[in-house]
Amino acid sequence: MERRRIIDLLPGRSSAPVRDWLAAHPSVTVISRDRSGPYAEAARTGAPAATQVADRWYLLVNASEALRSIVEQHQSEIRDVAHRGVHDPSASPDLRESAPTPEVTSRRRNRCESALGLHGEGLPTKEIACRIGASRNAVRRWVRAGRFMPYRGASGSSRLDRHLPFVEARWQEGQRSATVLHRELRAQGFIGSYDIVRRWVARGRQGAPARPPFARIPSTRRITRWLTGDPTALSREDRAFTEALCIAAPKLKQAAEEIRAFANLLRQNDPPGLTPWLEAAAGSDLCGFVAGLRQDEAAVRAAIVEPWRNGPVEGQVNRLKLIKCSMYGRAKFDLLRQRVLHVA
Repeated sequence: MERRRIIDLLPGRSSAPVRDWLAAHPSVTVISRDRSGPYAEAARTGAPAATQVADRWYLLVNASEALRSIVEQHQSEIRDVAHRGVHDPSASPDLRESAPTPEVTSRRRNRCESALGLHGEGLPTKEIACRIGASRNAVRRWVRAGRFMPYRGASGSSRLDRHLPFVEARWQEGQRSATVLHRELRAQGFIGSYDIVRRWVARGRQGAPARPPFARIPSTRRITRWLTGDPTALSREDRAFTEALCIAAPKLKQAAEEIRAFANLLRQNDPPGLTPWLEAAAGSDLCGFVAGLRQDEAAVRAAIVEPWRNGPVEGQVNRLKLIKCSMYGRAKFDLLRQRVLHVA
């Protein structure tokens, strides 16, 4: 970290090579690392006297993921807030979207129930996804929520909704060509695809309403970003949605406030504030996240006061991946190590 260069490349992702390397290099006094358990264990056993420093970026990512898991548990409140936005004339048109068919919903529900049953048997996420034919991210969402979550719907048509006054006026004038409407919309600043306009025209020809009366539910990732970000940087519609959700789900609001307070601890270099924050957050839905921090408290506290960060390491990881791609997997570890350590 001091010289900003790689000193060695170790095989595998287990703790044993790291532990043995640290034991052979007793001059190491500070270890900057992510939150990975094997690396923490390797540092404890291979260099017990060294100071471990958890990377701030990973701490913030862990905090965001902890809040996201809580957002997953408040799907009913999220849907209620979005549904109210559909019938509110002042609500953002971005909250309007179509719903899936009952057959699709039933099929997803069955897969969710199968995933939860397999998870209860102790199967890993990857195997569950292979068995039921779902993505691993979907399985993780279902496991976090502990129940079926209705489909949120795609968000593509929201781009057209901003231009609906113009396109509806052209429709009333008799323009029925999706190609022409798309070309005119592009001249008006529309950045969506032709397919969005084509679907809108198809609904119009079938006599279906141009604005479907279903709420588009924002993703849990997006809601988490709204809750942890600067409220003044949000649009009027997003800020209104977030405020309504906090009123409907007080526990979610409390968790979001605790996460923002934790981020401020890191940004303001406030190590004395960590202990009261842990005590306060332990009584909220963030108890699991707090338990993980307490197990790694020394490294977390060092992250607040120490200057070391994993940024240079992440840059070298990208370089390592580029080298591996250029080798097409045809060379063994010894050549890879030489190419990483010695820049040609």
